[in-house]
Amino acid sequence: MEAKYFEPFLDAFKEAVCITDSQGVVLHINAKYSRLTGIEKKDIVGKNLQELVDGGHFDIVLNPIIVKGKVETSRIQNLMNGKKLLLDGHPIFDDQGEVACVVTFIYDITTLEELKEQVIAQRELLETFKKLQSIDAGEQRICPLVVHSEAMRRAIGQIGMLAETDATVLLLGETGVGKDVFARRLHASSPRADKPFIKADCGSIPENLVETELFGYAPGTFSGGIKQGKVGLIEAASSGTLFLDEIGELPLAMQSRLLRLLQDWEIKRVGSTTPTKIDVRVIAATNKDLEEEVAAGRFRSDLYYRLKVAVIRIPPLRKRKGDILPLAQCFLEFYGARYKRSCELTPAAGQALTEYRWPGNVREMENLIHGLVITSANDRIDEGDLPIKRSSAPPINIADAEAPDLDIADRSYKDIMRELENQVLLAGLKQYGSLQEMAEHFQLDRTTVFRKVRAMAKDLNMPMPVNKRRKRKSTKDS
Repeated sequence: MEAKYFEPFLDAFKEAVCITDSQGVVLHINAKYSRLTGIEKKDIVGKNLQELVDGGHFDIVLNPIIVKGKVETSRIQNLMNGKKLLLDGHPIFDDQGEVACVVTFIYDITTLEELKEQVIAQRELLETFKKLQSIDAGEQRICPLVVHSEAMRRAIGQIGMLAETDATVLLLGETGVGKDVFARRLHASSPRADKPFIKADCGSIPENLVETELFGYAPGTFSGGIKQGKVGLIEAASSGTLFLDEIGELPLAMQSRLLRLLQDWEIKRVGSTTPTKIDVRVIAATNKDLEEEVAAGRFRSDLYYRLKVAVIRIPPLRKRKGDILPLAQCFLEFYGARYKRSCELTPAAGQALTEYRWPGNVREMENLIHGLVITSANDRIDEGDLPIKRSSAPPINIADAEAPDLDIADRSYKDIMRELENQVLLAGLKQYGSLQEMAEHFQLDRTTVFRKVRAMAKDLNMPMPVNKRRKRKSTKDS
């Protein structure tokens, strides 16, 4: 081939081509190579490829490897402009069998690598979602949604109004009232029903793991972490519903990060500098008084107001007596079918269940009925079989009842109750000697006790008691 045709010949290749001598000096490149790398012919021909490596143009060359091994070799090369290239090098031998030059074909695999990363990320997200769904399905309780009482009908009515919106919902209620059931009902009734429902129990995740569990982490963040990184629960819920149970237990540091999600609808994985937009509907739940938590400095006020877009207060079981027996019947049928027993409640047992206060709410009832189905010797469950007792004291006539000696004339209920509370606080200080011990015995938060005692001292125009812990007797003195 005549020399004048050699350059057009190289330019006819669809692939980028680079030819070097045995020392790594560039002899020829084609036009496609310049377009792909951004390096002009005048800036590379006659130069050693190692100079371009040292100058930061790319990170690897094949020439030394091929010359030494005398075999075809392929490697991935990273350019300074972010592109990824596949180098496919071939040795050309002289008459003595030595490598005279190296011809390298170069392919742009940047798009392929990006697609590979996307596939890996999607596979990781799918596997995470399947894992979460299988765990979640195993943890779902059997709590039926029974609606007979007026209080429950009002609460359920709110679900119908809110389900069609994407508004953030805050579920409030005592432990065991069925906040999880409400959250799932909201999701199932919404346009996102066929999308993920991910539950994050903020109270059960160890504090040192909360951030990575919720937000995930980028590849290479932790030496002992998953090589490809990890999807957080928030990201796994994208396009669906994120249920943040027991949100009152979330550490303050994580509250600020969650606030950003609710403000900007984007998150950053731990170890990442790139934010990710998230389309998710947030439902939060707690059995705490968040206003009191805000006043005590344990919960961010700005996060509270972001969560308080729509509030559903779920009534405790003692305030929805019309639901007690239907609920008990649902649990009897479910556990009866599981253990192949046909149990029923006597009228006396039903009355006892109705009059019981149910401090553990629906969860307590489920466990109670579950235990009865397993342990009851007879299929008819009577009052005596119940592990709860009704009060045997006869009803008291109001006219015969003894009232405490209180001055209530021309005084508001609020003033009377404040006087009673002050008396209790004074008695507590006298009995226990310190705010800390009084808080422990009264089963109150120390901050709450401090606030109440300070208000009492102001009411009675007395100095604030010194908070000293009473000395306990040592075992030697006893």
